[in-house]
Formats: sequence, structure tokens, C-alpha cells
Amino acid sequence: MRSNGRTSTRFWRWRRSPLRRRSDVVEAWIVLAVWVLAVIGGAAVTLAAGLAVVHTQERHRAERYAVKAVLTEAVPEAIPTADGVKAQVRAPVRWTDRYGVVRTATVSVEASGRAGSKVVFWTDRWGTPTTPPVAGAEVAAQAVAAGALALGVWGGLVVAAGCAARGRLDRIRMDQWAKEWDEVGPGWRRRIT
Repeated sequence: MRSNGRTSTRFWRWRRSPLRRRSDVVEAWIVLAVWVLAVIGGAAVTLAAGLAVVHTQERHRAERYAVKAVLTEAVPEAIPTADGVKAQVRAPVRWTDRYGVVRTATVSVEASGRAGSKVVFWTDRWGTPTTPPVAGAEVAAQAVAAGALALGVWGGLVVAAGCAARGRLDRIRMDQWAKEWDEVGPGWRRRIT
């Protein structure tokens, strides 16, 4: 085995040494805790965020209903806009809800339709028009995005806490060194002069 003349400094905080201070051991535990929290906590936070998104979308799917309604007014043809053709327009509709109550609302429907034609839109459990529930691949994409965001936030918090703890430890170490130098320094100054 070839040696480059340097001693190994790997895991030096864990080894017994007369030069090792208590603060070195504390710092080693801080670094270990940061790594464990980052890896295990990060996996748990990522999984929890992804499952929360999936659970929320499943709840939305269970609470939203497709409703068949009748247009009360004619809907114009597709409307040209600056960035293309607008295929969805807002139009008044009438429908009978699950409880037999006739309701009306203005909802977003496909362009071009005459009065009396049937359209389908989504409502929540109170009968308020809403967006359709998110489908399978989009739920997975949202879960992955939420997990990645949660992982980034968690990692940032753990690293910031570790840096703050190590910074505090460095201040304590500097105070100890200053105190020790105040005891030893005067003797060294006399020898030099």
C-alpha cells in the first residue's frame, strides 16, 4: 500500500486523542445527527407530502360529481384571442341536483352550442360548480412535485439547524481558546521580549 506521507484524518473526532476536546465530540454528534435527519427524515417527509397530495386528490374525487345540464342560452362559436382560439366559454346552465332542486349557474363549457343542448360539468357536494378532479398521471406528478418541495425545505431546515449548532459550537470554542490564551499568553510574551 502506497502512502503519500499524510496521516488519515477520517473520523478524527471519534478517535481518542489528547488533543481532542469535548467540543470536537459534540461536533461529531451534530454532524451525525444532521446526516441521519437529512436522510431518514427527508425520506419520511417526502413520503408524507406525496401521500397527502394523493389523499387530497382522492377526497376531491369523492366530493365532486359530474352533472348533466342544459344550456339556457346559445353559446357562441370559438372565440379568437391573441394567443389562439378560446375553446371554452362561460355560459348559463340549468340542472336538477341529487335532491331534486333545480339550480342555475354560469359555468365554463365547450364553445358553440345552441340553447337546450346538454353539457357536462362538475360540482362539489353543495352543488357549487368546480373544476373536474385531477386524473391519475397528474396526481402522480403533483405528488412527486410536493415530495420534492418538501424534501428541499426539510433539507434546508436540517442543514441550517446543523450550521447554526456548529456556529454556536465554534463561538464556544473560540471563547475557550481566548480564556486559555489569557492564562498562557503572558508567560510567552515574557520569554520573547
